[in-house]
Amino acid sequence: MDKTITKGLLFFLLMTITGINCFAQINKEEKPFTSSWQIGAFGGFAQYYGDISNKSYLKKFSGETNLSFGLMVRRHFDENFGFGVSFNRANLYSVKDFKADGVTAVNLEYDGLINHFTIHSYLNFSNFFWGYSERTLNLYGTLGLGYVSWTGSSLRNSQTGAVVIDYSTAATNNFKNSSVTFPATLGAEFKLSSNLKLTFECTLLTLLSDDMDYYRDGYQYDIVTQTHKIPDFEENIKSGYPYDIVTLTHVGLSYFIGGQKKQKKERMLPSENRQYEPVFPINVIDYEVYNDPPETKKKNQIPALTIATPPKEMIVTKAIPAFEFRVQIYAKTQRIQGQLAVYRNVTFEYPIQENFYNGIYRYSTGSFQSYAEAEAYAHTLQNRGVYDAFVVAYRNNERIQITTEMKKN
Repeated sequence: MDKTITKGLLFFLLMTITGINCFAQINKEEKPFTSSWQIGAFGGFAQYYGDISNKSYLKKFSGETNLSFGLMVRRHFDENFGFGVSFNRANLYSVKDFKADGVTAVNLEYDGLINHFTIHSYLNFSNFFWGYSERTLNLYGTLGLGYVSWTGSSLRNSQTGAVVIDYSTAATNNFKNSSVTFPATLGAEFKLSSNLKLTFECTLLTLLSDDMDYYRDGYQYDIVTQTHKIPDFEENIKSGYPYDIVTLTHVGLSYFIGGQKKQKKERMLPSENRQYEPVFPINVIDYEVYNDPPETKKKNQIPALTIATPPKEMIVTKAIPAFEFRVQIYAKTQRIQGQLAVYRNVTFEYPIQENFYNGIYRYSTGSFQSYAEAEAYAHTLQNRGVYDAFVVAYRNNERIQITTEMKKN
């Protein structure tokens, strides 16, 4: 094993995981999503590439492809980054009949069973490069650090079936039954619903070991062939991969928990800063009259309120100001006959006046010389249940807009 390469890969993985998680924390306040959990199960097939292998990817489908399955749990810090753990169990099978020259017979087959545990960092390529969107398809990748064991594996003579070496005799022959791994994954995620996703991914699993198939070099196997008396096994076999490799292709289902979009709360102004006079025209809502709710206490008898009809001719005297403030309590496209039934249980200290303008009947009460007095009375009526009460201004019984100077009175 090349110690320089190993140290370089470990350093690269550490910096990648640290950088991704630091970046996620830095941008946490700027992202519109809360963190979420992803739980998934997957299944597919596995293929082995190493010393006991001389077939390409497609050719391995003719007998050298076995089942693989596993589970995964992942924490998403935001819509881009995540960190997770997974477990994978796979069967491996590979045959090598000839050496690289295609003439010299080898006649070995590897039958393996691996258990693989990994921790990994996650990056959503679609959101990272093109911005977040509610896509049906997202592309992603993972990079991790793992541990794999292949107890239960064996190397046999493909002609006779005789066991050359297996996990029980590996230590005696200076072979290991486990290794550190570097898994790298590329995947696609299809949205089935807001929480359920279908995933398709391919993983390249690189072992920091050449011992998975119990085949390392000619000297090692010269000892083995003498022990097991397998003929025609040359001492100078030098071909093969420096590290064993496993490819995993999986289809899975994942369920997401949490991660809903944060709702931006509207900031409410203090009551003293709220503007009760609408700046733009408002739509008039026809209120429905409902039956009184069940009462728990005896009501005070309130005399019926009558609507004062404004006089046809107003006598202007010096005592009448240029304008007055009122509190509007109701508006309707049809005229109300008699008392306001919708507010028949509300006490009003002043008569209710009716004004008609632009096809709308407006009903207001009170007559105040200062805006502060009118606003205080509007709050009083709101507390009594007249929630739409707000301050308006009239001049000569005609509605006018309230200005900043008028509020200073």
